[in-house]
Amino acid sequence: MLTTFTPLSTPEGTVTPNDHVTADLHTLTELIFAVTPEATVIPENGVSVFYLTTHWLFALAPHQNNVCLYFSGDLDLARFSDRLSHVHMGDHCLIIDDLDAINLNVLVELLAVLKVEMQRKLLPIQALH
Repeated sequence: MLTTFTPLSTPEGTVTPNDHVTADLHTLTELIFAVTPEATVIPENGVSVFYLTTHWLFALAPHQNNVCLYFSGDLDLARFSDRLSHVHMGDHCLIIDDLDAINLNVLVELLAVLKVEMQRKLLPIQALH
């Protein structure tokens, strides 16, 4: 179970994403399932968490004006930074203000690389079971 995310709320109430963020969430979910059709999505504290077997791979956290795409791998994103303009890169996350402004082909490539990295990590663990 993913326990590092907190509910999306403020003292005044719940943060509601705008329509553009909602559309971006829908598109990102479709892209993740295109790359990882075997993933299971489980909502946790307002965040959609995508699991590959029993390990989380991606999480989508909506905010009022952007979407955070969290990933569990330790991939160095430097090789993607020039090709993913208009995306803020953080520690294990991408902050996407406007999905229409980025190259979706590069984003799908990044998602696939993250999936392969996770599968490589899981192979030794799965071999023990």
